[in-house]
Amino acid sequence: MRLDVLRVVAGRLANGVLVMAVLSVLIFAFMRAIPGDPVLTILGENVTTAEQYDALRESLGLDDPLHQQYFSWIKQVRQGDFGRSIVTQEPVLPLVVDKLKATIELAFFAVLFGTVLGVTIGAIAAFNRNTFFDGLATVISLVGVSIPVFWLGIILIITFSVTLNLTPIGGMKSFDTIITTVTGFPLLDAILTGNWNAVGDLFRHLFLPALTLGLAPAALIARTTRASMIEVINEDYVKAGMARGLRYPLVLRRHILKNALIPVITVIGLELGVYIGGSIVTETVFSWPGLGRQMMTAIYDNDYPVVQGAILIYAVMIVVINMLVDITYMLVDPRVKL
Repeated sequence: MRLDVLRVVAGRLANGVLVMAVLSVLIFAFMRAIPGDPVLTILGENVTTAEQYDALRESLGLDDPLHQQYFSWIKQVRQGDFGRSIVTQEPVLPLVVDKLKATIELAFFAVLFGTVLGVTIGAIAAFNRNTFFDGLATVISLVGVSIPVFWLGIILIITFSVTLNLTPIGGMKSFDTIITTVTGFPLLDAILTGNWNAVGDLFRHLFLPALTLGLAPAALIARTTRASMIEVINEDYVKAGMARGLRYPLVLRRHILKNALIPVITVIGLELGVYIGGSIVTETVFSWPGLGRQMMTAIYDNDYPVVQGAILIYAVMIVVINMLVDITYMLVDPRVKL
């Protein structure tokens, strides 16, 4: 088993390097194809002289040939230097990592909510198949998969924030909430320092974005769980176990759930990419100060280094997640060979 895990890790890392190489070229090319000029964004189109324009463009290295700009950037990335923001002149890597922490907190609770809700609904529907609840769960799942994230976010804001006044409209915390930095993860820091007022405030701000981000994947996880569990329940070894007098909870725990988890883990692993990528839209709707919102701002400003660094970090996370999902397959079912 240990050799199999090492083989999977080595293979996924090799594939990841290739993916990152191709992605870096695409990011670089697409960013240069976007209309707009970062120099005019910084200086202002109506007040910029030709001398100011040429001087700033040269200082930013934008006068160099595109292939030279690309290889200079890649050389910096290999050394752990993602460059500096064209607009703010901040180092890109610390900026991206700081914003990423807010995105990870949002994604974590969205994953937790979506997985628990999806597996629970799917399991109940499977054990009560062809009943009213099963039909209702199927309809809700189809609706959940079909609803656009941005539309759902706006509806939830109107319902919970504007009409019922139960949650904040947006942001991560209130202006008067002060958190002592320990790890850089606001909610975790508030818990570690015992600042329970801040914890409550952060959860109130987190509720709607996590709900919005988690509902669509939860619907897909519910459908997959239902289909997988029905298939396993109908297997001969499950019927044989019941015929031998095994108690149903034991059969459920040892046979049904364990064997039904493989396709569910697949979907959860794939949906983790949706959680991370979908956070871009969710963060924009809820003004969540994460990496997705930062990247959207950088795209509008033609801030090449920030967008390139953010997408590379997203890609690394997805490669690592896929590798962990593959390893989880092998731990859950040793018969799986990857």
